[in-house]
Amino acid sequence: STAMAEMFRAIAQSPKPVLARVQGAAYGGGVGLVAACDIAVATFDAEFALTEAKLGLIPAVISPHVVAAIGERSARRYFLTAERFSAAEAYRMGLLHEMVVDEHALDNALGELLKPLLKNGPLAMRESKELIRAVANKPLTQDVVNDTAMRITRQRASPEGREGMSAFLEKRKPNWIVGN
Repeated sequence: STAMAEMFRAIAQSPKPVLARVQGAAYGGGVGLVAACDIAVATFDAEFALTEAKLGLIPAVISPHVVAAIGERSARRYFLTAERFSAAEAYRMGLLHEMVVDEHALDNALGELLKPLLKNGPLAMRESKELIRAVANKPLTQDVVNDTAMRITRQRASPEGREGMSAFLEKRKPNWIVGN
């Protein structure tokens, strides 16, 4: 269980963007895997279920990721009922970012998502993920204000931040973009 929990944490805290490509059934840990990813796309016919209660178990190691993705209220329903839910319901709850008609469209959608990701500064994306973890579900205290101000100051002063601003002002692509 600890190894599985660490795997989900490693996915969620990966410094790189992690995309979920979902088709077919995603049950139990499969839902946790989708929830741990940064961006999730599924086919319309994908099915989901948090089936642990049917087995006399609980979705413990996936719970931080699933609750963060679908919210406490939806987690109460699906953790307790273990019922299946559709891709449309997963989208409505926030588990999915996008739904597509079939596998071909799934590949196309993920390809389209990769295009903007490949244009972004790698450090900026990593720091953005850290920022989300730092501010999610926290009250807007002076500590949070100070932390966010320090984060942007540090990023602006980084080599990547300086290169990005120079490229913007000089109307050119930053040096981390290869090719077109």
